Amino acid sequence: MPYKYKQRVKTVLKEINQLPRKLTIPLGVGILFAIIYTVAFFIERPVQFSYAGETCIRQISLFPGLSKPTNDADFRVETRDSFRIGNVAVVSPKTCFIATKAPQEGVSKASVAPFGGLLARKTFAVIVPKAPLASTGSLSKPIPIGKPLTVSLSSPDTVHDYSLGVGQKSTTCSAKASQIQCPLDNLALEQGKEYRITLTRSFQRKTTGTLVSKDVSTLPATNIVKAGIAPDQTIYERPTSFEFEFDKEVTGASVSLVKLDGATRTPVEQVARFDKQKVTITLAKEFDRSSSYELVVDKLIARDGSTLVKPYTASFKVSGGPKLTGANVKASGAGLTQTVVLTFDQPLSDTQDITKFTTVKGVAATVTKKDNQVFVSYAGAPTCTDFTISFAKGLESKYQIAQTETQAFSSRTICHTVETIGYSREGRPIQAYFFGNGSQTMLFTGAIHGNEKSAKYAMDSWINELEAMAKSIPADKQVVVIPVVNPDGFYKYGRKNANGVNLNRNWPTYNWSSDYETSPGVVEHGGGGPSPLSEPETQALAAFTQRLSPRFVATYHSQGRIVNSNDVGIASGVGQRYAQMTGYQFVANDQTTETFGTVVTGTYEDWLLERGTAAILMELNTDTGNHFSQNKAAMWMVVNS
Repeated sequence: MPYKYKQRVKTVLKEINQLPRKLTIPLGVGILFAIIYTVAFFIERPVQFSYAGETCIRQISLFPGLSKPTNDADFRVETRDSFRIGNVAVVSPKTCFIATKAPQEGVSKASVAPFGGLLARKTFAVIVPKAPLASTGSLSKPIPIGKPLTVSLSSPDTVHDYSLGVGQKSTTCSAKASQIQCPLDNLALEQGKEYRITLTRSFQRKTTGTLVSKDVSTLPATNIVKAGIAPDQTIYERPTSFEFEFDKEVTGASVSLVKLDGATRTPVEQVARFDKQKVTITLAKEFDRSSSYELVVDKLIARDGSTLVKPYTASFKVSGGPKLTGANVKASGAGLTQTVVLTFDQPLSDTQDITKFTTVKGVAATVTKKDNQVFVSYAGAPTCTDFTISFAKGLESKYQIAQTETQAFSSRTICHTVETIGYSREGRPIQAYFFGNGSQTMLFTGAIHGNEKSAKYAMDSWINELEAMAKSIPADKQVVVIPVVNPDGFYKYGRKNANGVNLNRNWPTYNWSSDYETSPGVVEHGGGGPSPLSEPETQALAAFTQRLSPRFVATYHSQGRIVNSNDVGIASGVGQRYAQMTGYQFVANDQTTETFGTVVTGTYEDWLLERGTAAILMELNTDTGNHFSQNKAAMWMVVNS
């Protein structure tokens, strides 16, 4: 009790002591009751508010159920641990204070009285300290996204709620002791990036303040620097374990290994052992051969709290025995003297005798091997000879894994011969390719005009087709192909030869002329050459044609999508069928001038006409495309005519 009050009490007691005895006792009792009542109900009792837990004091309250608040306070007063008789609370030894509004630093008064009246009112002065502060020390270094973010408080806080926001996303935090822990899973943070984070405090879902607003960086991800199993890998060895190395120390991960059989996934027993930056996966038993598997490394946590950017998934296969995967020759066109190199998917056994597992039919050959290759060598084989190289089952790999099926490779020696029939003005060879041995020759020529590259492309593809399908050439036919009549013009991308002569105006026909029209009224002086067959290219083709005496000649030019017949013998009928098969326009010989717009002089096709040799001329779609596929069926039709 304050000193001034004590002095007043002493003065009053002294005055009472001077009153008559019969008044002293009742008056004293009344004054004592007044003092007790004042102390009990009118003097404010200080209460220290705590953020750490309940704020309660020892306070005897009679019939606490009758007490009601007498003011709109920031705290609700509750009695606890009441002694009851039946359903009636008679006395309570404990009074607690529950915040109804966000606690504010300072003193807040709360009072209660029976029925909320003035009589027996109790008033409490709740002293509210400053709210706990947050320490940002943990945010000065990169934070891991694989575990909750922890922020320290200056003191425990169970009164407020906390949330962490990044951009438009937020997460609810939990307060434990003097720490706030905020899970980061739903914030969609990426590793090795910078973000602005905001830590806010709220009371009853209303924000009361921002504790932290700070730019932070996330830890760089953990990376695999060496993978014991890679995606799409084929395993040829017989491993019992695999090692993975990381760029950080790893403390744990989830490792899953399954065998794949269609939609069926069968777990494979394995043990993962972590040792600093390495993870060793040990198998309980060997892989099944010729099977597929999937390995997944997930939920990895490095010691610094980082993780993988995404789960590591590797679908892989386990090989069977050695499998033949390729050869250095195709199914046709092998040389008459050749070493066929056959490649397997894995090294072959060092102890097996390869000759005991290899059979060669069609050619006499020697067989050797090195690493994953087998070498089959032969010499002087006949043209167009089929041969087969077979490998018996039981052939083992370097890892003692045997092939369970017989394997074979088949090919054929070249079915054509090549002859140089002459040379260009600049010395480039003009070559002819011969297929078949029949008595009737079907001659195909291309690129007599050097800028008509599509003609050569079609002839090159035709040579490949004839080589692959040589057995389809009729027995009475020989097919000869000259891909480029004008090699100088082709390589210089010029219509004429190196002497400036249009080779298809240089033939000794009835209408040859050194000068000719390229279009109505436009004359090319000297373009037909100084005389017929003045050029080495036309001389070579003329001599070659006379030697062959072909049944039929097909010449290829561009562009125009035209089939022009010289109308000798079968030429008109073959030309019309060719046009139908390709969608080209058919032009008879007497329509040539009208179609091309000028009199065409000194042509190879007219020279053939005057010699009585059937011929058709094809104007392909473009100068530079390869239009073989559109013409292939029609070209075979020519061969069979």
